[in-house]
Amino acid sequence: MTTQPKDRDGRATRWEHRRPTLLAAATEYVLDNGVANLTLRPLAAGIGVTIATVVRQFGSKEQLIEEVTRGINREIVENLHDDPELAAGPPVQTLRLLWRRWLTPAEARKFALMFELYGLALRDPEKYRWFTDSVVRDWGLALIEDALIDSGIESGQAEIVGTLTLALLRGLQLDHAATHDTARIDAAFEMAVALLAPTVGPPEPTPTY
Repeated sequence: MTTQPKDRDGRATRWEHRRPTLLAAATEYVLDNGVANLTLRPLAAGIGVTIATVVRQFGSKEQLIEEVTRGINREIVENLHDDPELAAGPPVQTLRLLWRRWLTPAEARKFALMFELYGLALRDPEKYRWFTDSVVRDWGLALIEDALIDSGIESGQAEIVGTLTLALLRGLQLDHAATHDTARIDAAFEMAVALLAPTVGPPEPTPTY
């Protein structure tokens, strides 16, 4: 977990009421610029504060990346679980709604960050254990699994089907992030939904986008 640096001179405390604003600005910077080549001095300049302020509030670069990523993850999870539209429909409808939302520019850049962290975690798994321990279940599997269970699928089978479904979605998301070939990838998504439909439930009518 992220720990905050000690406040030896009171300056960190003076920033306490402004910290959510600082974190929001840092999050936007990370989403715009990624983390592979991130350093704190350009980040501080980009959000209009001194590097000393960034260090006092977040500690190291790694601590900042973890706090930003956990915040994004928390926002995604809260938005998904608080959305009555996602909770109301059958699994296939949930998949279609998730797919369209995850391709919007605002959401797509969050998942671009996720894919970047995946790559870093492959090279340094212990350093990014906080990410890999939560990314699959928290960033989609739990919602898909819940929809499957609600449709009558046994929980153990729902976990397996949900894992396969999420793997298909993530692969298509990664393809889209790399190529932006929306027509081809949407067609592949609809084929995947048709193949999954006998397992997850009757398909909804194919929407017109």
